[in-house]
Amino acid sequence: EITAILTSSSIKIFQNAKFDLQFLRSEMISVSGWIFDTMLAAKLLRTSGGPRKTGLASLAEHYLDRVISKEEQKSDFSSQLTARQLDYAATDAGILLELRRKLLDDIKKHHLIEAARLEFACVYAVASIEYDGIYLDREKWSALREETEKVKADALSELYPYIGFPTVQLDMFDNHLSFGHNANSSKQILKMLNDNGIPVENTSKHSLAHYSQHPIVVSLLKYRQASKALSSFLCSIPKQINVSTGRLHPQYSQLGAWSGRMSCGRPNIQQIPRGQAFRKCFAAPFGRKLVIADYSQIELRVIAQVSGDHRMIEAYRNGEDLHRLTASLILRKEIGMITKKERQAAKAVNFGLVFGMGASGLKAYALETYGVEMSSNEAELFKKRFFLGYKGVEAWHRELQRKKPGSSRTLAGRKHTYSKDSGMSGRYNTPVQGTAADILKNALGMLYVVLKDTNTSIVAVIHDEIVLECDETAAQETALLLKNTMEAAGSRYMKDVPVAAEASIADSWAGK
Repeated sequence: EITAILTSSSIKIFQNAKFDLQFLRSEMISVSGWIFDTMLAAKLLRTSGGPRKTGLASLAEHYLDRVISKEEQKSDFSSQLTARQLDYAATDAGILLELRRKLLDDIKKHHLIEAARLEFACVYAVASIEYDGIYLDREKWSALREETEKVKADALSELYPYIGFPTVQLDMFDNHLSFGHNANSSKQILKMLNDNGIPVENTSKHSLAHYSQHPIVVSLLKYRQASKALSSFLCSIPKQINVSTGRLHPQYSQLGAWSGRMSCGRPNIQQIPRGQAFRKCFAAPFGRKLVIADYSQIELRVIAQVSGDHRMIEAYRNGEDLHRLTASLILRKEIGMITKKERQAAKAVNFGLVFGMGASGLKAYALETYGVEMSSNEAELFKKRFFLGYKGVEAWHRELQRKKPGSSRTLAGRKHTYSKDSGMSGRYNTPVQGTAADILKNALGMLYVVLKDTNTSIVAVIHDEIVLECDETAAQETALLLKNTMEAAGSRYMKDVPVAAEASIADSWAGK
């Protein structure tokens, strides 16, 4: 009977639908059709006067002026339920009807219907991604950990001549005394760098980028990278493998950022290093394949749509490489003569300048992120030529600078309200990043519907990338389905600019 209700055409109301969908699935109870999640609705409304806290008690107080007790929530529900527990459960369920009416009124008032539709459709997919999890090859992961520990030890040995070899002795009270510098102390490392002719004011990656070829800096960065990999991923992630499923089950926060982007934790699959050594450990079990697809230059495409820049729009319609086009504009060279290095410099220009970076910021960003050196004069010249080439982007920037709006919308209508001290970069970036997130969420909602009742699972989402796991025999068909669905999801909002997704079939995540 409950399955018939939950699969009917009626709208189902949940508070934190992701949790309930997973619980019901574990009990072999299906849910389908339209749902309304009061928690997600409230999160959508946070920048439109809604409450910061979105727990049921907070929502009841804010929207209904009612105080509900959550004491019984901590009681034991595993045995015969008491009258108090039944009362508590009934109150929690009944109040959702009243909450939905209030929340729906506000969603309509603030023109968030499409954004809400997106979130409610997407929650099915998010619940499924967490429930199904992703497979990690423990042997490869263990080998990578050992290799990284050796890299760290070797890098530390290379630093010893500069920071001092460690020595340990006992004092009169049998306490250990250590001598030599601590490689994890920014203060001590800064002194060591200065003493060895590297005149930096701090030890940040940005400051060290100018001395990236110096042997001390090479060893220091190698040590830091290995240390971070070990502490953030290699040592902790195996402990999070579920003993029952043998898989990792990352937890996604569907509205993890104000822009609408999802965030992730336990473990944070979205922060896994991009190198093949890490990604080859995330694999498909025997007889299965991973199908991996990501959007091509999605944020630049969104900027073309939002700004209405004719040159960008035409480039994407004609299937041109925008980075090569930008390189030809800033270097005044034929597009066919652009080198790989020049294209790399253009990537820094594209991603830096569209979000309001100045010439000095562009110079630092190009070096730190892309390893591209440019002089201050070159950065100034590239900036000037970029905006001469893309007049629509320049006009979009000027309009935002003139109005300095207090809020913005994505192409799906998601709203973000800026604080008084918000700068211009956020006003350029938030609606663009948010639209890219909307497109991805639309794709996830569509994928869940077409993949339901198949043997294919969505196993990971990383901002503009979706990873599926399917039977080996269905891989080609699944790759085409994923590509087409992702592109169709984008076309709902991108009316002038084509959206492109590229799909590949692999044994591991590294095979993209």
